Amino acid sequence: MPTDKLFIGGDFNGHIGWSASGYGEVHGGFGFGVRNGEGTLLLDFARAFELVIVNSIFPKKDEHLITFRSMVAKTQIDYLLLRRCDKGLCEDCKVIPRENLTTQHRPLVMDIRILIKRKKKFVWGQPRIRWGSLIRDTALDLEGKLATMRALKSGGDANGMWATTADCIREAAREVLGVSKGYSGGHRCDWWWNDMIQSKVKVKKEAYLKLVESTNEERRRANRERYKKARREAKVAVTEAKTVAIGRLTKRIPDEWRRSTMIPLYKNKGGIQNYNNYRGHSTIEAIHLIRRLVEQYRDKKRDFHMVLIDLEKAYDKVPRDIL
Repeated sequence: MPTDKLFIGGDFNGHIGWSASGYGEVHGGFGFGVRNGEGTLLLDFARAFELVIVNSIFPKKDEHLITFRSMVAKTQIDYLLLRRCDKGLCEDCKVIPRENLTTQHRPLVMDIRILIKRKKKFVWGQPRIRWGSLIRDTALDLEGKLATMRALKSGGDANGMWATTADCIREAAREVLGVSKGYSGGHRCDWWWNDMIQSKVKVKKEAYLKLVESTNEERRRANRERYKKARREAKVAVTEAKTVAIGRLTKRIPDEWRRSTMIPLYKNKGGIQNYNNYRGHSTIEAIHLIRRLVEQYRDKKRDFHMVLIDLEKAYDKVPRDIL
């Protein structure tokens, strides 16, 4: 199939007629008037080069088909043609009445949709250990691997022991859990992705392609409903998979770690009944913000660095109004 798009338009001074009658592959069956010899030559030309006459495809009123109008005649002699394989790109074609390009010719316009496929960009980075694959079975394998490597029985000072232990853990994790390819650009490497989501997303993409390639309004309406249904099912599958994965992850966290107590501390200035005069309430929003940032960077498999600075310790005076 050719990649270049071909569009031909002009005054062919011929009448193709209102009926296709033998030229169904190039004539849509919605023309105007009676066919003459020049119109037959145009139809033969379109058939020879596998073209289609666009302004004969869509059912229109006569005023949207007549391209030439004078005091004595009203005819259809201006046409737009494109390749037969690109017929699905055309969404509409009609004459704009009461607007004249010249003294007697009327403008003929065509609406087309051209899809530009964007090449997927991959962001290359450093290969990472697939810690998301750490489940009960792989955890037992990793524990056995570390036991054989005697990672927790190294000697020396604290820094040397930690360096040796960390190297053993990374080496064992690479063998048991595997290593990513070092790029991001899809959901296949996400720790919550599964085969069910893959199938739902595939169905949604197929439904979208059918919607784009629809050639008439009735089929487009039906394909739009199928696409909406497939999109909803894909979203539900993603939500359920994330919920299950997060639930499985939180089950491995001790209950004691999930509980926390926040006690506001009075600053010893201002009214004791005013909550703004306590330390702790202003950090709640910051804690939630940091947690959200950590989740987003974890989903994108990117490093997240955070620095906490006490401005009162770093500077003699903090201009709070300016900040």
